[in-house]
Amino acid sequence: MYFIKKISAPLISGFLIFLLLLSCDKIDPPYMTGHDNNNGNNGEDVRKVLLEEFTGHRCPNCPEGSKTAEELSNFYGNRVVIMSIHAGFFAEPSASPFEYDFITEEGNELHDFFSIHLYPSGMINRKSFNGSPSMSPAGWGEAISQVIDTEPGFSLELLLQYDQQNKQLKVDADVLILADSENIYYLSLFLTENNIIKPQSTNNPEYPEGIIEDYRHDHVLRKAINNTWGEQINQIPVFNGDTFSKSYSLYLDDEWIPQNCSVIAFVYNKNTHEIMQVTETQIPG
Repeated sequence: MYFIKKISAPLISGFLIFLLLLSCDKIDPPYMTGHDNNNGNNGEDVRKVLLEEFTGHRCPNCPEGSKTAEELSNFYGNRVVIMSIHAGFFAEPSASPFEYDFITEEGNELHDFFSIHLYPSGMINRKSFNGSPSMSPAGWGEAISQVIDTEPGFSLELLLQYDQQNKQLKVDADVLILADSENIYYLSLFLTENNIIKPQSTNNPEYPEGIIEDYRHDHVLRKAINNTWGEQINQIPVFNGDTFSKSYSLYLDDEWIPQNCSVIAFVYNKNTHEIMQVTETQIPG
């Protein structure tokens, strides 16, 4: 039995009201007008935002959640980074064609720590909105709009080197402090993969069997590079101009396609878990 609740959110330019369906959340796509955004490509440090999407290949409403995430990413350019975490009931493998498994140990840990109960749902910079960091896709756009134009406290740069012969990826991460702070910060890095063609459950009437056989799964979390919670980068306090550098390496699984993979890196506040800055870099082909 499903319970449907209509939620009103403060208006964002071009957004319509969404419908929230508990357990497997039914939503309608947003409609947005242009955003005068700076993607940070001219050397200027701008705030970027991480959208962590909790989803599953057996969740019939999750394709609409992923569509919402992609629309927001297109709307804001590279200032919105997506990480798709397959965890919970709807991500569990089952009978054909859903026998494949995108679940990761790190994804499960994040899912349980942040008490995810609705699918699809997501977090925007792991910041709490209305008492909770997780929300339905109906709230993603508004939450992003509240944080994306705030001053960044950090600048992040990634340098990736990939050895095709032995499938080894080396990652150099540089963190620049842009504002004085007395907080302790952690650096987290994750590997994601795009363009994975696998079946997906759907409630789209164009698929009467309820399955999209050739569904494209993007931003799929594959592995945490420096464990689920990352690595502490500073002792308090930090000052504008301070820099921190970290280096990591890992071997890619034979199943993963390197040119479809990216590294997501972000800095977060240890006490609040709020993400302060994020960046994403694709593995060089």
